[in-house]
Amino acid sequence: MRKLLIVALAAVALGAARKLEPTVTPEMIRHSRLLDVLYFVNVVYGLAMLYLLLRTKASARLRDLAERTRAAAPVYVMFLVLVTTLLDFPLAFYEGYVVPHQYDLTNESLAMWLGDEAKALGVGLVISALVGGLILFAIRKIKRWWIVAWLGSIPLILIGVLITPLVIDPIFNKFEPLKDPVLGRDLLAEAGRAGIPHSRVYQVDKSKQTKEMNAYVTGIGPSARIVMWDTLLQKLDHDEVLAVMGHEMGHYVLNHLWKGIAFSVALSFFIFWIGQILYERGLERWGSRWGIRDVRGDPAALPWLLILSTVITFLISPVTSGFSRHIEHQADVFGLELTHFNEPMASAFVKFAEDSKADPRPPRFIEWWRYSHPSLGRRIDFVLGYRPWEHALSRRRMHTPGTAAPPPGSSPGTPGTSSSAPVPWRASASPATAPAGTPRTR
Repeated sequence: MRKLLIVALAAVALGAARKLEPTVTPEMIRHSRLLDVLYFVNVVYGLAMLYLLLRTKASARLRDLAERTRAAAPVYVMFLVLVTTLLDFPLAFYEGYVVPHQYDLTNESLAMWLGDEAKALGVGLVISALVGGLILFAIRKIKRWWIVAWLGSIPLILIGVLITPLVIDPIFNKFEPLKDPVLGRDLLAEAGRAGIPHSRVYQVDKSKQTKEMNAYVTGIGPSARIVMWDTLLQKLDHDEVLAVMGHEMGHYVLNHLWKGIAFSVALSFFIFWIGQILYERGLERWGSRWGIRDVRGDPAALPWLLILSTVITFLISPVTSGFSRHIEHQADVFGLELTHFNEPMASAFVKFAEDSKADPRPPRFIEWWRYSHPSLGRRIDFVLGYRPWEHALSRRRMHTPGTAAPPPGSSPGTPGTSSSAPVPWRASASPATAPAGTPRTR
C-alpha cells in the first residue's frame, strides 16, 4: 500500500511540475503577427514579380535567349528560376535570415545560410527544368493538356515523396538512427503497440540551422520514416518525446501521408482544369502585349501560368489548411489514446509555443486561412480535457460491484501503475465529436 501511495504521489508531483499554459510575451505576439504579414506579402510580391516579367516583356527576352540553345523550354525555365530567385532575394533574406536572428531563433551564420540557399537553388533548377519542360511540351502538343498534366503529376508526386528523404533531405542535413538507447527502446515499444513493425526513427542535426523544435513523418515504402530534430531531443523530456512521437505514429497508422497525396491529386484536378481555361483566355486577351507568340506552348507565357496557379492555390488555402488541421487533430487523438500522456503532450506544446515564439492563440481568421495545425493553445485545451478511457472505466465500475478505485495518478485499467506508463491504444469516439482543438509540421 505504501509503495502504491509513493508512486501515486510521484505521478501527481510530476504533473504539477509541468507547465501546462504558455507564458505569452509581447515578443511572441510581434513575431507571430510579423510572420502573418510576411505570408500575405510573399503572395502579393510573388504575383507582382511575375506580372512585371510579363508586362516589361522580360519573359519574352528570356525565351529569345533560351532559343539559342537546343533545349529552349527547360533552359527558359532555368532562366526564369534564376531571375525570380534574384528578385525575391531581399524578401527571402529578411524572412529567412534577419527575422530568425532578430528573435533569437537561430545561430546560423550568413555563410551557412547562403550555402543552404545555394543548395536549394540547385535542386530547384533541376526539378523545375524537368517539370516545367514537360508541362510546356504537353501544352504545345496536346489540346486538352490539363488532363495530361494532371495525370502526369501523380507519378511525379509519388516519386518526389519517395526520394525526398533519401536524396534531397541529406543534401542539407545529416540523418542518423536515434542515438539514445533508452529512448530508442521505449519508442520501439510504443511503435509496437501502435502496430508499426520495423519502425524507422531518425534524428537530424537541425540545431545548426535553428533553435526551434519539430518532428515529422515522411517518405513512402522503403523511405518511410519518423524524423526528430535534435533540438527536440535536447529540450523535451522523456515522456514529452513519447507523447509527440505518439502523434507522429498516428500519422503513420492512419495513413495520413497517403490521404494527403490523394487529397492533393483530387484538388489538382480542379486546379489544372480551371487553369487551362483561364490560361488560354488570358493569352487571347493580353498575350500580344506581353510579347507572347501566337503558338501553343510558348515558354514566355509560363509566368502567366504561375500567376494563375498562385492565385488559385491562395484562394483555396482555407480548404487545404482545414484538411491539414483535421488530420493533425486525428493524430493528436491517436497519440493520446496510445500513451494517455495528456500532461506531457500539453507541456510539449507549451515548449513548442515558447521556443518558437509563436502566439498560442492567434486570430481565428489567420488560423482558419493558413495554419496547417490547430493553434497550440487550442491543442493544449483539447489534450488536457480528452480522457475517454476514464469515462469507460467509470462505466465498467458501475457494473462491477466491489471494484476499488485505483490510486490517484494511476493509469485506468492498470491499477497500481504510474500514469507515465504507456498503455495499449484503444479506439474511441470519432475526432469529429471531440472538443475542438501552428504552421509547420508537428
